[in-house]
Amino acid sequence: MSKFKKRVGVFSLLLLTACTQAPSPEASATSYGNASGCGSAQSCEALGIRYITGDGVHTDGYKAVEYLERACSMGRGSACNGAAFIFADAEGGVKQDYRKALDYWSRACRLGDQTGCANYRLAQDKLAALRRSR
Repeated sequence: MSKFKKRVGVFSLLLLTACTQAPSPEASATSYGNASGCGSAQSCEALGIRYITGDGVHTDGYKAVEYLERACSMGRGSACNGAAFIFADAEGGVKQDYRKALDYWSRACRLGDQTGCANYRLAQDKLAALRRSR
């Protein structure tokens, strides 16, 4: 099981339960909208989570990031946090990019996502410790 699946397992179940637009696990990803857009930030985030966890769709890190980025740009802080984890951990074949991860955690925090704020502070602390050790 990937690190991301462990981190978002319970979160994604709660999100999918609460998401009124989320189809059952058997429904296809097209229920959320097509590649040009999804119905809401919440549905884009839910679809992104499904693509990274493989819940009802084939695992695809690039599609996960696409939908999480879209939800993040719509103001959904938890989606910014999810995108950051994908870039930090190189999930689903996405190239590892700590700068993007920090950017997304920062955006999550600015949008009021407390988990994103905590992750941003933790990442900055680790970065400072790494710089001190050089």
